[in-house]
Amino acid sequence: MAAYLEHPRLLPQTVEKRLFQMDLAAQALQASSLIVVPTGLGKTIIALMVLLARMDKGRVLFLAPTKPLVEQHASFLQRVLRDRDRVMMTGESPPEVRMELWGRGGIVVSTPQVIENDLLSRRIDLADVSLIIFDEAHRAVGGYAYVYIAERYRREAKNPLVLGITASPGSQSEKIAEICSNLGIEKIQTRTENDPDVALFVHEREIEWVKLTVPGELLAIRSSIEELLQTRIDELNRLGASPLRISTKSSKKELLGLQASLMSSARVSANKSIFVAISLLAEILKLYHAVELAETQGPDALARYFQRLEGEALSRSGSKASRRIIQDPRFRLIMVSLADLKAEHPKPAAARRILLEQIEANPDSRIMVFTNYRDTATALLQFLK
Repeated sequence: MAAYLEHPRLLPQTVEKRLFQMDLAAQALQASSLIVVPTGLGKTIIALMVLLARMDKGRVLFLAPTKPLVEQHASFLQRVLRDRDRVMMTGESPPEVRMELWGRGGIVVSTPQVIENDLLSRRIDLADVSLIIFDEAHRAVGGYAYVYIAERYRREAKNPLVLGITASPGSQSEKIAEICSNLGIEKIQTRTENDPDVALFVHEREIEWVKLTVPGELLAIRSSIEELLQTRIDELNRLGASPLRISTKSSKKELLGLQASLMSSARVSANKSIFVAISLLAEILKLYHAVELAETQGPDALARYFQRLEGEALSRSGSKASRRIIQDPRFRLIMVSLADLKAEHPKPAAARRILLEQIEANPDSRIMVFTNYRDTATALLQFLK
């Protein structure tokens, strides 16, 4: 029999109680956090728990990047909360109406562009906002509205707390440091479907692993990138800015956690070694991503990534980490080796074979193919066509 969350502001028997969600919410109440949880495991429920705990401290702002998502969140809150002091704001509402809505909304659900415009026009301020929830927080890079709102929030709020939620940073993983810095994130909390407290809520699936052999030439390029990666890791470890020593075997989660920790330390004290460490770690994450692409995605995806790094390095506003990597003579040799590579990654041919077998066995099949990266999806689509 299901157990339900109980709260004075919550309608009875509307939200099931799941311990991993409660644990993540409790952690998020201690410091501004980024919560990374797979789709379908209740990111919105975690946000709801944090929201309930902060409502008495001031207004809550719940941001989502699109109008359909805003409507979805507003509908969910309407369904589970007793209180009626919540409002939805989109660009379709005239400015005067939005001012009135903001004035009476204890919970405001909105697209970020609307809030950014109203902040710039001085129709609203964020002084009494006790919590901002950034849905799809991985968008908080570059000139996206999330960045400006978070910066204003840090300056104006009397009692600020940020909660970023996302299913996966995905191809933006190398920009996690930028996301955390832009949103003022101090802690990164993650759960995967394999975690014991999450596995209870994952539907059973039949999984078949297909193991493939990566061509030796591609593995040689990966090894060259790993050697370059090792030089940056050695330099970071020698610096001693963090008690945590890392290696090429460190997980992405460990690297991102270290990055968030260094960012948090940098905001407290302007220590030169910390800033050098942050810069080195940015290079390490980029090279780590290149190693992953070489092994799991193939030469085309790796070449496109190198092109983007080169573009960032040449751009006036590009990252220093990209510039230093591109200027390294050893990296230039890797780029030449990749350009001369004739070997292909075996995954596309294997995917084609699996799809054909399924279609021949069941011509009416509907099939979904997932890839880790957009570049891979584009290349696979072209290959299959």
